[in-house]
Amino acid sequence: MSRFSRPVFAALAVAVAVAGACALPAPRVPAAPGVGLPDRIAVRLKGRVTSVPFEEYVLGSALAEVTPVGESPAAVSRIYEVQAIIARTYAVAHLGRHRADGFDVCDATHCQLYDPARIATSRFSAVAADAVRRTAGEVLIYGRRPVDALYHADCGGSTSAADAIWGGRPLPYLRGTADDLPSVTHRTWTFTAGAEALRAALNRDPRTAVGARFTGIDIASRDDGGRATNVTVRGTQDRVVRGEDFRAVLNRSLGERAIQSTRFAIRRSGASYTFEGTGFGHGVGLCQAGAAARARRGDELSDILRTYFADASLAIAGRRTSFSSSGAKGTRGPD
Repeated sequence: MSRFSRPVFAALAVAVAVAGACALPAPRVPAAPGVGLPDRIAVRLKGRVTSVPFEEYVLGSALAEVTPVGESPAAVSRIYEVQAIIARTYAVAHLGRHRADGFDVCDATHCQLYDPARIATSRFSAVAADAVRRTAGEVLIYGRRPVDALYHADCGGSTSAADAIWGGRPLPYLRGTADDLPSVTHRTWTFTAGAEALRAALNRDPRTAVGARFTGIDIASRDDGGRATNVTVRGTQDRVVRGEDFRAVLNRSLGERAIQSTRFAIRRSGASYTFEGTGFGHGVGLCQAGAAARARRGDELSDILRTYFADASLAIAGRRTSFSSSGAKGTRGPD
């Protein structure tokens, strides 16, 4: 049994049992028929596959994804409640995503971050564990199925619809919304690169390859949230590529924090191009910066979730014996 499973969940189970000897509280949310949580989940952790108790995985993911330094105790507690529900929903919706490789989810941003070491080392471990216990079994559902609970660090002031960023059919619970709370300062960033560095980076992917000559970059279209949904790269060959693919191509060569979001403008000065943007991440689903600001001002858990998943419902999932299923399909992670 893991370190987390023994001292944390065992102690919490005793507390729940003692409280239940008087009267069990009514569930905060209705049951979710047809949605079952596994007892364990198979995770590829640092290249090795391991089977982890499901709720321990939720805790290890929440601690890896959120570090609410400088927040009040009440805000920290609410932030981890939000992240626990998001991590749990994302995991159950993507069980079996890596079935062909013998596991359910990976520990990187392709799925969602998971670092069990933080359970023992993080100063937020106890409050996060309590948040996982308080929200035990709670997931977001739409049409009797768990939602694709995507999230990102900072939307820059507005989230975007999933279909605007990646194409495909619209998802009613993943549509864009303004997130311009006065109490939150969204991230701003600037990145400058020379034309030759950009040409080399673009030529490493067939979707953006411009050939021997690179002559410029233009924003071909934006969505309602201000993100570049299509980018034209010009050179020996001109290409039009989705904004999120453009960001991924450049970041593979220039660093993961080069183009931090697709909510940017481009300014050329001689042989250099400067990207000026706001936010960090793809901008779809829950904005962690905005959720933290709402927790800071005292918003209820359900109200925070409703902001980013407007047509989804919070419900309690049942249990199931197997720990792998086909789950939701896709190739994008939460970031």
